[in-house]
Amino acid sequence: MKIITTLALATVLCNTSLHADHHELPKAGKDGWITLFNGKDLTGWDGNPEVWSVVDGYISGKIDKLVGGNTFLVYKHPLANYVLEAEWILVDGKGNSGIQYRSKQSVRGENKWVVKGYQADIGNGWFGKLYEEGGRGLLVGKYKNTPEIKKENGWNTYKITANGTKLSQEINGVVTIELDDKDPKKAAKEGIIALQYHSPGGFEVRYRKIRIKLLKKK
Repeated sequence: MKIITTLALATVLCNTSLHADHHELPKAGKDGWITLFNGKDLTGWDGNPEVWSVVDGYISGKIDKLVGGNTFLVYKHPLANYVLEAEWILVDGKGNSGIQYRSKQSVRGENKWVVKGYQADIGNGWFGKLYEEGGRGLLVGKYKNTPEIKKENGWNTYKITANGTKLSQEINGVVTIELDDKDPKKAAKEGIIALQYHSPGGFEVRYRKIRIKLLKKK
């Protein structure tokens, strides 16, 4: 009896350790959308507390000087096929950010909030383009349609669709890029979502109304 109990406990501990870093997804609404940011705190997210905070219902990424390279606010749940929507502002058009999807978390020295993978870019000259952080670099730099970014710190909307090998990105209702990534070795089939804050800092990026709708693979 003691042996069985010990084995059972070991199994529980093993399963717990395997899923300890995964945040359980909130329940979907009747329309199928799942809210990833509750507008109050960073439940489900993990990042550098010196950079990320919640202010007036939005996520703020801000620091005077960032040491150790780019840092990320990570939503700790792997996802595969979905539509992701988020509203964002790059305050006064300064700095650089982006939304990571189907990405992987790694560690660089003391910086434990390092993410590699697909990035829907946010920055002057980069809005709406597809970049692979820590990998192949710029994947799609030529626009299908050129996006218009709202001035005077208006909220912009990113819509990202990842379904099977096909990826698409939209800003304010305009499809900026599409890619059918069939690279057998480097294409990502699933991964985490994260928000980027680019070194060396000195700017603010804001996010709100972050939600996903899960899709069945085509």
